[in-house]
Amino acid sequence: MNLIFTIYSVLFLATALVSFFVSFLAWQRRLVNGAKELVLLMIAIGLGAFCLIFETASLSITEKILWSKLEFFGGITAPVLYLIFVLRYTGKDKFLSPKYLFLLFIIPLITLALTITNEKHSLIWVGFSAISEETNLMEYYHGLGFWLGYIVYSNLMLLFAAINLIGFILHQNKPFLTQGLILLIGGLFPWITSFIYLTGNSPVIGLDITPVSILLSGIIAAFAILNIRFLDLVPVARETLVETLPDGILVLDGQNRILDINGVALLFLGIQNKNIIGLPVQSTVASEIQLLNAVIDRETNDQTHEVRSRAEIRTFRILKHFVKGQIESRLVIIRDITEQRKAECELIKAKEHAEESDRLKSVFLANMSHEIRTPMNGILGFADLLKDRELSNETSQEYLSIIEKSGMRLLNIINELIEISKIESGTMGINMSETNVNDQTQFVFNFFKPEAERKGLFLTVKNSLSGSKAIICTDCEKLYAILTNLVKNAIKFTNAGTIEVGYKCIESNSLSSTSELLFFVKDTGIGISPELKEIIFERFRQGSESLNKRFEGIGLGLAISKAYVEMLGGRIWIDTDSEVGSVFNFTIPYCNNGTNKQSNKGFIQDKLGVNAENTNETLIA
Repeated sequence: MNLIFTIYSVLFLATALVSFFVSFLAWQRRLVNGAKELVLLMIAIGLGAFCLIFETASLSITEKILWSKLEFFGGITAPVLYLIFVLRYTGKDKFLSPKYLFLLFIIPLITLALTITNEKHSLIWVGFSAISEETNLMEYYHGLGFWLGYIVYSNLMLLFAAINLIGFILHQNKPFLTQGLILLIGGLFPWITSFIYLTGNSPVIGLDITPVSILLSGIIAAFAILNIRFLDLVPVARETLVETLPDGILVLDGQNRILDINGVALLFLGIQNKNIIGLPVQSTVASEIQLLNAVIDRETNDQTHEVRSRAEIRTFRILKHFVKGQIESRLVIIRDITEQRKAECELIKAKEHAEESDRLKSVFLANMSHEIRTPMNGILGFADLLKDRELSNETSQEYLSIIEKSGMRLLNIINELIEISKIESGTMGINMSETNVNDQTQFVFNFFKPEAERKGLFLTVKNSLSGSKAIICTDCEKLYAILTNLVKNAIKFTNAGTIEVGYKCIESNSLSSTSELLFFVKDTGIGISPELKEIIFERFRQGSESLNKRFEGIGLGLAISKAYVEMLGGRIWIDTDSEVGSVFNFTIPYCNNGTNKQSNKGFIQDKLGVNAENTNETLIA
């Protein structure tokens, strides 16, 4: 192979060296978005320029055509790689899927195949001039395949890249504005010189100055990498940043026309039409009018608005910033803080609950100390008095009675603590059996009648069922305990008047067809204030929580009763008037035959989420 290297060979050598140098610099920054694509681009340009070194130095037409064909591997792929690099650099990754990349390279691959087989169809070159004795160059006459597959397609790639860069530049500030301009100018040099060559205005006949212009582009790229941190600072494109933010963002001018808006803002404002850039925001037919008015308002900033949408209340925070250099234009940020507000409310409730629990614990411990110490003092004090042998029999009996009452009071406290601990630990059982509710109410009546008479109270019982109809399947011990607690409280808090205990049969308001027994304990006592109605069934709660309270007790009776009622498949509530008295109501399922007995058992099991083999089996709550 005979070669004569000329000044043109030196120009192409310089182009190749600069291209390889820029690819080396880009490879050092290969972790940066777009760097790898720039490496491939500069290698393709460098290889094309390297082949042109030998094309300009070859002495025969055959050798020149061979090197020109090899140069096409770099020349035809460079515009596509330039577009890919621009898309990657500006964050348009959605256009760089394998499918799109394959489509971009279809035309270059076909053109390369036509170039290699040009002798069979002359679609790339239709002829060649003689080699100039002065320049050792020859002129190529191009065919239809060259114009369509190389020139038209390459210019389309450069055009798309330029349009994308111009759009990018319009939305950037320094330093990315400078970087975008450099990329645009670097892409324009080959574009301009290619036009000069193809129109026959090249300063040297047969010399394609397009690769030479790439020398300037490479020098500019090297300068940008080394001096203005190109590929060190990479912009995040608007689609990557603004469109992926959880906040709604829109820019309004002084006339409330929309300059920019992201998808989240469209969603928040309820705007269906996405093509609204340049339109007045009032004409967008937004469904969230209240939020839209807050966005338009120029006077206020950092507002919080609640918007009801489909029975759901959402809370938004609106921030506004004036756009520098744009009179009355402003950037509006709409932030959904609904979950944040909910979390804050939950945190406040948890804090208040913890504080209330801590306060109740302190009150409980103080009450426990008081409630236990009082009967213990009675027991120990009167037991010490009984040591006096000169006491009369009547006095001794009186002291023993006081000791007995104090012991019973202490035993009741201990029993309540044991019961509530079983309930809290889930070890409280249910023993289902046939129970005559009339007998239960009568037991309660007979037990408390003497105590009621001593206080001058009139105690009555009212039963609605008779005979076998009064027999149901339930836990008789728990039913008795509930009634006992309620009647005992009624006597404790009633100074004069009547107390009525009883029940009646009602239809259930639940989805079940099972009827219910509604029990009630009605008194004419001091009543309960409305604010205590919601908390009276909580543990350690009483009408008065001070140590100077008028009535004894640790506040567990109603909590235990509520737990028992729920175990039996019912509910409990209170109707009260703080000046007239109180009515405590609770329900339990009603059935009074063998079939319904099994249904009643199943109903309670469903309530408790348990299974049992037979009716009398103990069920764990």
